[in-house]
Amino acid sequence: MKYEHYSDPSVGIAVDLINAFGTAPRAAAGHGDEPVGDPAEFLRGHGLDDTGVTSADAGAVRHLADQLHTIFTTGDDAAAVEVINRVLLEAGARPRVSGHDGYDWHVHYDAAGAAPLDQLAVTAAMGLAAALCTGGTDRFGRCDGIACRDAYVDASRNNRRRFCSDGCANRAHVTAHRARRRKDAPQ
Repeated sequence: MKYEHYSDPSVGIAVDLINAFGTAPRAAAGHGDEPVGDPAEFLRGHGLDDTGVTSADAGAVRHLADQLHTIFTTGDDAAAVEVINRVLLEAGARPRVSGHDGYDWHVHYDAAGAAPLDQLAVTAAMGLAAALCTGGTDRFGRCDGIACRDAYVDASRNNRRRFCSDGCANRAHVTAHRARRRKDAPQ
């Protein structure tokens, strides 16, 4: 993975991880349910190694997602850096230059032969590190949608994004439109 810009795939992996497995976004949105995703399926879906990963690893993945979620709520660059550095340290990040599968030389940040969940942690943390270094925590947001507090990284030019998806934005705009129409309707 390249870690050069906040719209890199590694940033998407981090956001998807938080939104799929994080308990904190669910709690903030008023949902008490536990995430039920399959960690191996998540890894495969993002083109990552899932060797040996089972549903029993869901707790570790939820813990990672909740650790990373704090970056989206702190609003403090230094606190976000602490979280990222702690995740990288715990996952055994070790930068190395690699060339494989027909790709040019590039940097891997996980240790050679690292376990899939450590690879996931390093990939997600490095993606968020790149986004943090590019735009600070101002680029990290939580959805303003109705009953949603999913995380997102704002890649817009003017840093004005408020919703995690077009779906949430549309629901909020329709709700606001209907409320205005009710208010303006004759009594």
